[in-house]
Amino acid sequence: MTDTSKSNILAKARLAVYAPHEFGKTSKTAEGVIRYGSNPIACVIDPSQKGRSIADIVKIDCPAPIVGSIAEARLLSPSPQALLLGTAWAGGSLPQSWLDDIREAIKSGWHIINGLHDFLGENAEIAALAQKHGVELLDVRSTPKSLPVASRRVMGLPQSKAVILTVGNDCSVGKMTASLELHRLALNQGIRSAFVATGQTGIMIDGGQGISIDRVIGDFMAGATEMMVIDKAKEADLIFVEGQGSLAHPGFSGVTMALLHGSCPHGMILCLRASQTKIKGTDFDLSPLPRLIESYEQMAAYQRPARVLGIAVNTRDLDDMAAADAIARIQARQDCLRPIRSDRKPADNYCLTRFCQYCMAHWQKPKQKEHTN
Repeated sequence: MTDTSKSNILAKARLAVYAPHEFGKTSKTAEGVIRYGSNPIACVIDPSQKGRSIADIVKIDCPAPIVGSIAEARLLSPSPQALLLGTAWAGGSLPQSWLDDIREAIKSGWHIINGLHDFLGENAEIAALAQKHGVELLDVRSTPKSLPVASRRVMGLPQSKAVILTVGNDCSVGKMTASLELHRLALNQGIRSAFVATGQTGIMIDGGQGISIDRVIGDFMAGATEMMVIDKAKEADLIFVEGQGSLAHPGFSGVTMALLHGSCPHGMILCLRASQTKIKGTDFDLSPLPRLIESYEQMAAYQRPARVLGIAVNTRDLDDMAAADAIARIQARQDCLRPIRSDRKPADNYCLTRFCQYCMAHWQKPKQKEHTN
């Protein structure tokens, strides 16, 4: 979690979103912050998309221009106050080719918001330059120095509280989006809801609150999750925990299990991309949904019996007919919501509203007897 001053930078700074040659490709962080963040967006920096509209590329209604360089962004009025590094790919390393632009941004008096695994604060030259120009380097994936080992403390929350974890059949299928859409819908229905950010984009969206679980030492990942859920439950009754990875992914299953056992969810939402057939970055077929649902429910039951309450179908790369066909096939077997359609307002979707009502009804039912060993 970030300190107060850095949280204020995240929550208030006018952003230049930096995604050179990647906007609309590997710009998950950029798109998430533009779509859900509270920061005003000054511009997107991508020379390959210069002059085009954000809506044309990623179907997000944002009037900010796309410019080709830091120099062009500096001429805007009002000008940016921070540079947000807006791409995300496997490994999360910082391209050395970005350093010149980062230096130029610092000299322009902009704070730098970095969600990659390579920390700018650990680069002696960049840190000294930032200090000279009085700007902050916010390495979002930086984690607290002291974290607990999980001990099922979430199970001690009052029965009026409910925890919902998004899980996936793969990574990068919309777990953060589903969590945020349901959180937003719950708030609109007058429910005291909270979002637990567990990755760099979610932290940026939530004003600096959260912990990037993939940077936490393995022994403490579940404990960090537990700590965040308990903290959010102080002010909320319905807590949506942002999922990461997938039990089925060979590279990222560990963080998924930590979130599952640390959050002790009452229910889960299984997220998937309708057009996808292989696990990302591999030649492995995706697991069948019944097997995935059974696996998640069995793993959750070691802490608390929990059902997969619904399926979030990411159809952003499909047209209406293909999306309807995909949803119909899944909906024939399982309650389904569709929180992400890039060509319409997600919160207006009937399936989403129906799911939130179903989730609340399930939450209000008498609690099942919980495992004690």
